[in-house]
Amino acid sequence: MEIPTIQKIKNPAIQVVVALVCFFLTLAGVMGLAYKIFNPDGWLVQALGLVWNLQLHYSLMAVPVLIAAIVLGKMLFTGFFNKMSGSIGNWLTITFMGLGLLFIVRLFFYGGV
Repeated sequence: MEIPTIQKIKNPAIQVVVALVCFFLTLAGVMGLAYKIFNPDGWLVQALGLVWNLQLHYSLMAVPVLIAAIVLGKMLFTGFFNKMSGSIGNWLTITFMGLGLLFIVRLFFYGGV
């Protein structure tokens, strides 16, 4: 699937508006995600709290996750993802734009992120 680019838009004024909207949606996505992670009641505190409360048999379930992380790291460093390197950045930007839109909608309708 080809991602449309701003350069395909002929009118320069519309290009600037689209670029600004993309920028602010991406910025809202990054800021909202950072807020959700580093909030005093955020995901990081919850995750660390769960880690400290885990028992031994739960930590053994982390072994498959560690193996998967090693395999993905090896694929990343051996150049497996080089074919998709241009599209990974585009998809990451689109993901942050979607998160930004989600956080903005939640802010307006629910009064908080």
